[in-house]
Amino acid sequence: QMAANRPLNEFAADLLVGTGSNFKSPPANLYTAAERLTPEKTAEDIAQVFLGTRIQCAQCHNHPFDRWTLDDYYGFAAFFAGVNLKRGLEGREVMVGYNPANTTVAHPVDGRRMKPKFLGGDAPDVEGKDPRKALAGWLATADNAAFRETMANVIWAHFFGRGIVEPVDDVRISNPPSNKELLEELGKKLAAYGFDKKKLVRDI
Repeated sequence: QMAANRPLNEFAADLLVGTGSNFKSPPANLYTAAERLTPEKTAEDIAQVFLGTRIQCAQCHNHPFDRWTLDDYYGFAAFFAGVNLKRGLEGREVMVGYNPANTTVAHPVDGRRMKPKFLGGDAPDVEGKDPRKALAGWLATADNAAFRETMANVIWAHFFGRGIVEPVDDVRISNPPSNKELLEELGKKLAAYGFDKKKLVRDI
């Protein structure tokens, strides 16, 4: 996909909804990478990789250095509540499935069943659907500044050895970009290019 210059947003969206055999459907491997698959751990990984945001601190209390709350954390984790794994016929094969009836996680403080909610955004209607599709439609888009700027920052860091936000996966209020205007412009350019990374590479 990288060699074919697949747009980065399409690449990310495919990974988010990966389903089936990890042998036959490569995007499904996203969900086999963690040692233990839980909605919470998956949500942390997705937020960190695609949005540059570490939400781990909001698992047991509101984030002390950022705006994320427990409600944000468990609402985002609910997108992955229905993801399940089972072994295939061959030892290394893993089947990634999704149960659309399982779309909530329990809030650790008051036991509320938290429904899927975009990080810092609204709650989509996912009744009877795989909510990861709604997540992909929100996350991997030109309108999502966090996604486009994180992808642009990763590309920048590849060439300069340091991100405009450093580390590239630790965007927070207390770790601002060294050049906010540059980061914003790179993100807008990447989105305007249809997430064609090669065009942004040429600019850099």
